[in-house]
Amino acid sequence: MNQFIDEVTLSVKAGDGGPGSRSFRREKFVPMGGPDGGKGGNGGNIVLQACHKVQSLIDLKSNKIYKAKNGNPGMGRKKFGANGDDLVIPVPIGTQIFNDKEELLGDLTKQDEIIVIAKGGKGGLGNASFSSSVNRSPQHAQQGMPGEELKVLLELKLIAEIGLIGLPNAGKSSLLKTLTYANTEIGDYPFTTIHPNLGTLKTEDKEIIMADIPGLIQGASEGKGLGFEFLRHIDRTKLLIHLVAADYSAESVFENYAITVNELEKSPYDLISKPTLTLLSKSDLVNSDMEADIINLFKKNDITIFPVSSFTKVGISGLIKKILLLSNSLS
Repeated sequence: MNQFIDEVTLSVKAGDGGPGSRSFRREKFVPMGGPDGGKGGNGGNIVLQACHKVQSLIDLKSNKIYKAKNGNPGMGRKKFGANGDDLVIPVPIGTQIFNDKEELLGDLTKQDEIIVIAKGGKGGLGNASFSSSVNRSPQHAQQGMPGEELKVLLELKLIAEIGLIGLPNAGKSSLLKTLTYANTEIGDYPFTTIHPNLGTLKTEDKEIIMADIPGLIQGASEGKGLGFEFLRHIDRTKLLIHLVAADYSAESVFENYAITVNELEKSPYDLISKPTLTLLSKSDLVNSDMEADIINLFKKNDITIFPVSSFTKVGISGLIKKILLLSNSLS
C-alpha cells in the first residue's frame, strides 16, 4: 500500500562559488608575465519544480539533505570555471514552501512552475580582475562565496475545485469513483479513505478536479482519528460536497451532519463559509418514507439535501448538472 506524505522538512545547501585563479602568463618585459587568472564558476542553485507526475512528498522523506554542485575553480588565460549544476527537485503541484520562521516562500500551483529556494554562491574573481595601472602584478584572487543553506518545510495542498467531505464511510470514495476516473485506495473500517484522492469529472466542455478527503470524526479538532491533517487539501476548493449517509433515523442522519459541520468550524481553515452542496448518500438503503422524513428534517433546519446512490446511480445525473451549474457560477 502506497504511503501519502503531504508534509516534509528538508535541509538544502546551494553550491559554493569556485575560487578565482591566481595565474601569470609568461611574456617578455611584463612583470611576472602578466596576471591572467580567470573567475571561478558560480555554485548551483536549489530549485523546486512542480510536476504532475509527482503525487506525494514521499520520495523526499527518505533523503532530507539536498546539496547542489559547487562552481569549478577559475583557470589561467582568463578562463572562467564552469558553473555548478542546479539541483532541481520535482514536487507535486500544490506544494507550498515555508522557511524556518514559517514565512511562505512560494506556492507552486502550475505544471513546471519553479522556485529557487537557495542561491548558489558567486565565483571568486581571478587576479586578472585586479590588474590596474598601479598594480600590474596583483597576487590576490578571491575565494568563492558560500551557497545559501537553510531548512524548508514543504506542505502539499492538492489542487481541486471541489472537495468531498463527511464522516468515515459516508460514501465519498464511491461517489468519486462514480463521477470520475479516480482509483481510490480502500483501508480498514472505519477510515475507508486512507489518504486524499483526486479524480476528474469530465463533461463535453469542462473538466473539474475533485478531491476526496479522509473522513472527520467527532473530536478531530482534539486530534482524534486522522484529526485535521488532510483538511488543507480542500482549503483551495471553490465548492464542498458534504455527504451524509442514509440511516433508519432522520435524527441520527442530522446528528452526523452536525458532527462534521462542528468539526469544520473548529478547523484552522476557513471551510465553513465555502458554498456547500449537501447529499444524502447511500439513499438506496432506506425506503421512500424514511428518505422523505430525512429531507423534511433538514428542510426545517434550512438545509436542502439531495438523495443520491453511487450503487444504483439514482440522482447522479442530476448531481452532475448541479455541480456544473455551481462550478460555472463560481468561476
